[in-house]
Amino acid sequence: MSRKTVGIIIGSVLLLTALGVYIALGTLNVGGVIGGSDEEADVGSVEQTEGVEMNDDEEDGQKVSKGGNPFGEEVKTPLSEKLMQQYIHAMSHQKVAAKEKWSFFQITDERIEYLLNQLEINQYKHENAYEDILISWKEGDFSDAVSDHNTIWRIQEGTVGKATSLLSSKEEEAYIHKQKTEKR
Repeated sequence: MSRKTVGIIIGSVLLLTALGVYIALGTLNVGGVIGGSDEEADVGSVEQTEGVEMNDDEEDGQKVSKGGNPFGEEVKTPLSEKLMQQYIHAMSHQKVAAKEKWSFFQITDERIEYLLNQLEINQYKHENAYEDILISWKEGDFSDAVSDHNTIWRIQEGTVGKATSLLSSKEEEAYIHKQKTEKR
């Protein structure tokens, strides 16, 4: 074989390999979800949402979001284990004192129900912990929020930001009003 023929064959193989990788990665990013993190690589459908648009609910002054995912993010469902942890952890920050808090999502009935529904359609390694936390919160019981936060924090192998106490209702209200955006 001539060098030119070998070069063409190797070039063709490399091109086809690159094309195959591009197509394979494209199927993981259904609906334009970009990135390769494990919460986006789960099998499932992508929920389209409008972003984190917050409106006051006239009935009880509670904030609710618009869209399929009440966290206002475009993610694949069922949720990954990591994303389930991030949502619960970010919501717990509303209730606890800790030296560091990097994430925040306000606790709403809609969000609790959404996460409980995810538990019904997917299996998780720490499912019992998530279910115990979410059921307590659904019932309006946040007395164990410090333990709830620290349970998730430990599962995530946290090293900074351990919850130390419950916030008073005034501290909680101040914390919520101080938050400019919701993020995980």
